[in-house]
Amino acid sequence: MNTKHVTFAGDFLKKTEVDILRPIEAVLTRIGEETVPVMKGFIKNNVSRAATGDLEGSIAWRTATNHSQVETADDLIEAPPAHCVDIGSANNHAVYVDRGSGPHLNPEGSEEFVAEIKDWVRRMGWDESVAFPIIKNIREQGTDAIPFIEPTGNKLQSIATPICREAIRTYWAKQRQV
Repeated sequence: MNTKHVTFAGDFLKKTEVDILRPIEAVLTRIGEETVPVMKGFIKNNVSRAATGDLEGSIAWRTATNHSQVETADDLIEAPPAHCVDIGSANNHAVYVDRGSGPHLNPEGSEEFVAEIKDWVRRMGWDESVAFPIIKNIREQGTDAIPFIEPTGNKLQSIATPICREAIRTYWAKQRQV
């Protein structure tokens, strides 16, 4: 029986895990750097400033060992597992913008909720008296979803795929040159 097989030989087999993973981290970083502006742009163009507060500015990317620039540590999204890049927001309200919320019936955290709405109203340049009708409406009606994660997913993937393909081609081309 004539069996065909592939044999790997050469310097590739001598590489350490660090040598192999370094290019992966570089690819993930590039994906983060190129996709964050897409999500920020989507939010800027499709979600009103009044609905999001500082959501656009909070969009960031992070790998297990690297991350985009953020203003404060509170803005840094949670580290993903190794060999992954996450794009998103650490903003407390991001999930409620993306998914909406039901009525806020639970009194737990009520003082914090009221303080945050008042602060947001001030940042928007509105009179603080506007806060109470907003609070009443949110408590009774909740908030509508303004999805931004799923609608940008295909675009982010269309950016990431060619970056990965190019990195793989480049990596193997360098192996042949050794």
